[in-house]
Amino acid sequence: MAELDDLLKEREALEERIKEVSRRDRLDALNTCRDLIKKFDFQPAELGLKRIMRKGAAVPKYMGPNGQTWAGRGRKPVWLQEAELQGKTADDFKITSLAEIIGD
Repeated sequence: MAELDDLLKEREALEERIKEVSRRDRLDALNTCRDLIKKFDFQPAELGLKRIMRKGAAVPKYMGPNGQTWAGRGRKPVWLQEAELQGKTADDFKITSLAEIIGD
């Protein structure tokens, strides 16, 4: 019974390690993509995003301080409501280019 408990603990630890490595690798891949988008100034249509958006996905029009996005549809997100209470407007968060979405 003790051996089974040990094996289950090992499996749990291994699964957690797999999740950590997967998150790290995913972030590395995302950063590589962002770097390439900035380097070559890719546009959404070139990346296939225009085709996806035609299926109903809304293009983000506003970006919050922590990278949150909002398409301007439906209820205002909490981050925008909080910013407005601090005297800012939605126009302060308006996205004007793809470079703003992927960061500097």
